[in-house]
Amino acid sequence: MSDVYRDLNLPGGKWNNPSVLLAVGTIDNTLDEVMFGLETPDFQTMQVRAETLVKHPINGDILTQLAGPTEIDPFQFMGVTWFVGQPTWPFKLVAHARDFVVVSATGVMRHTTGELIGYEMVQSIHLPECPPLPKSVVRGKIMYGAIYRQREEGDVDVFIHIYVETHCRLFDKLVVAEIWDSVVGFWNAPSLSEAKKLQWCMDNKSVLLQHKILSDNIEKFKHYENCPSKRSSSSRRRSTHLSDHGTCALCMVQICSSCRVKRTLKVPDEHSKLLDLHVAVCRKCILVVQDQDPAEIAIDNQRKREAQQHTKREDTRRRMTFPSMWGFSLLSTLGTNKRYPSISVSDLVKLINSFSDVGTNQIHSVRRKTDPLH
Repeated sequence: MSDVYRDLNLPGGKWNNPSVLLAVGTIDNTLDEVMFGLETPDFQTMQVRAETLVKHPINGDILTQLAGPTEIDPFQFMGVTWFVGQPTWPFKLVAHARDFVVVSATGVMRHTTGELIGYEMVQSIHLPECPPLPKSVVRGKIMYGAIYRQREEGDVDVFIHIYVETHCRLFDKLVVAEIWDSVVGFWNAPSLSEAKKLQWCMDNKSVLLQHKILSDNIEKFKHYENCPSKRSSSSRRRSTHLSDHGTCALCMVQICSSCRVKRTLKVPDEHSKLLDLHVAVCRKCILVVQDQDPAEIAIDNQRKREAQQHTKREDTRRRMTFPSMWGFSLLSTLGTNKRYPSISVSDLVKLINSFSDVGTNQIHSVRRKTDPLH
């Protein structure tokens, strides 16, 4: 931690008492699993990540997207985002909510040495078209860089460096503790990746059954035939109704408590607020979920997002006779068959440094929500 901002040479003007944290370690999983857990191709995914890994709900929007997932880099995202979050206890007793306008870049590159390197960089920017909210919300500053390196042993090296503006030395220790909790959440990225794969499998059950992935799973494991009798006798002893978790959410086989695995998914309601969905799957189906390729799911999800955006644009054209008010559109970025481009670190730094100008030029006509907390 440090408050000598004069020596840090941080971008974006003067920082008011920044706190600094460095975290280094390893994650026992593959790079694809880590990056799939951390990917944020749209704001809803960003909300799921914040609530799952950091336990901190946020609201906001992606103001403009400069790049999205491709077959070359399924976890790529570049864009300008505005988000706001209520302070957690004990900050909410004495501190205002904070909002941030950031430019970010996430993806995977292949180093000149042949190593796969995942990266995530976030930096606060000044955007005149997105001025601070009323005094009840304070515009904050944050900057961090994270590097993830795939090791030959199969796990992932992690390096994370974070700067956060605290505004007050009184909160330094509390802020650092909160930042630390947030950073520790990065190590749970594989769990979020599994949750995303489970959600995808549930959304595509018909496809999995058509390819006999789930039906073959049912045929192989006949011991589930005893689960209904186990559940019935157990329910009679306890004089309770059958649990809602008594059926596998994927193969629909009845399962007892010893044969099921419980998971919690984040799903949006009709007002886009995230709710907890508690599901149970059999132990064999969870292996099917874990065996799914995160990169392929990321590409499939992007195709569906592009199809939805195309449908919305077509609906808008039918209702409007004048050109789009946004001034930009998301074109399809899929279609190549080579994954992970070769890029040097210096080229990546130059690309990030150019974001501020590009984001400012493209964002002039985008209106921000004025009541983000509802």
